[in-house]
Amino acid sequence: MDIAKQLAEKARAAGAVRENQEFFSVTDKKKVDAGGGNMVDVEVPNGQHRVKILSEKIGTGKSFNGAEQQQLQMTILDNGKEKQWHIPVKNDDGTLYYLIEDLESIEIGEEFFVEAVKMKNGKYAKRISKVAGTIPTIQLDEPTGEGDSPKLEGGESISPADIPF
Repeated sequence: MDIAKQLAEKARAAGAVRENQEFFSVTDKKKVDAGGGNMVDVEVPNGQHRVKILSEKIGTGKSFNGAEQQQLQMTILDNGKEKQWHIPVKNDDGTLYYLIEDLESIEIGEEFFVEAVKMKNGKYAKRISKVAGTIPTIQLDEPTGEGDSPKLEGGESISPADIPF
């Protein structure tokens, strides 16, 4: 479309184009045949995400059913890509949303993992877990310089060539 192209170019030149914000999700939609040729969208987990919160604020947004709600609005780094993550502050019954409780021990700039877990009702929830510290290296037999493996004593030594396949 020529007119749309001209308008987009003019807006870009004036700096009047909003950057396309990516939103964080732990599931993707996949089309699945439900029988009889009917295709339906199904949520599938898209793996574990290593996340870091860059900034946060409380703002107003819309819930999935269109009602206005207060949200914790965060800019995060998800596997190296900057994304927006908005979560409600309260559940429908007025209690604190579970992810707010899970996030209370996470500091801005700290890395953590987020992944989808399937609930009993078939829907997916998000699980947050902290990144473990570094795993220490254990050196065995340091004085002898024989490396990390303990000595194997007793038994016979079998060559790989002696193993039948």
